[in-house]
Amino acid sequence: MTTIRKFFGLGIIIMIILGLFTGKSYAEMADNGSILKEYLSSGYNDNILEQRNTLLRFQAENNLSVDGIIGDITNEALAEENKKIIDIIPEEIMKKEWFIVINKTKKILTVYNNGEIYKKYPVALGKDSTPTPDHKFTIINKLKNPYWGGMGGKFKPIRGGASDNPLGKRWLGLSTEKYRGYGIHGNSAPFSIGRYISAGCIRMINEDVEELFEYIPIKTDVWIGTEKALEEWGIKQYIEYEKKEEICSVLQLI
Repeated sequence: MTTIRKFFGLGIIIMIILGLFTGKSYAEMADNGSILKEYLSSGYNDNILEQRNTLLRFQAENNLSVDGIIGDITNEALAEENKKIIDIIPEEIMKKEWFIVINKTKKILTVYNNGEIYKKYPVALGKDSTPTPDHKFTIINKLKNPYWGGMGGKFKPIRGGASDNPLGKRWLGLSTEKYRGYGIHGNSAPFSIGRYISAGCIRMINEDVEELFEYIPIKTDVWIGTEKALEEWGIKQYIEYEKKEEICSVLQLI
């Protein structure tokens, strides 16, 4: 009996530690999850941008594939309370004040602050003919209301700040030692987020990139890759559901 009590006590301590570790993430997730549930209860409409963005943000925050589809996996994450958002990262990321990882497989941009998840955002990435490259970049510039040059003469240039500017109103340019012209930016096609549709850049919801722009400094590292590439770099991002059966069994024995 004493052993069981000690085990139960240890279990409580572990649960408290896990609660402290995941508490911030759940607090940040609570709004999008609860709002999405309200949309679903009243009739979710994918054609309403606000509702779709809420779904995309919920999927990103839960390390789900950002696809804008309410399927079994998304419903499980909505219904299950005992879950953990797990990001395994290498020491290099832990040592940096700010660090960005873009998961091309799931279409998630994750911001880390001193090795902890700070925020996750849904993104759009390059289409098959113009894929976003797997590469370790650095942010080299930040621009408000960037001018769009029309992709080297293919299209008519668009002035900065215009509503039809494909870059939106914020641009975070990526280093050019190997690949040129890539950046993280806003959009003029808000329903494109969550898709492989760009010329290779990373599109964000306009409000999200404006938020990111304010706190992310120049020289921040940005690692972009498929889940396979990220795992080779020591990064894994997934959701895990906790089981209560063992704790319940212990309670019954006491």
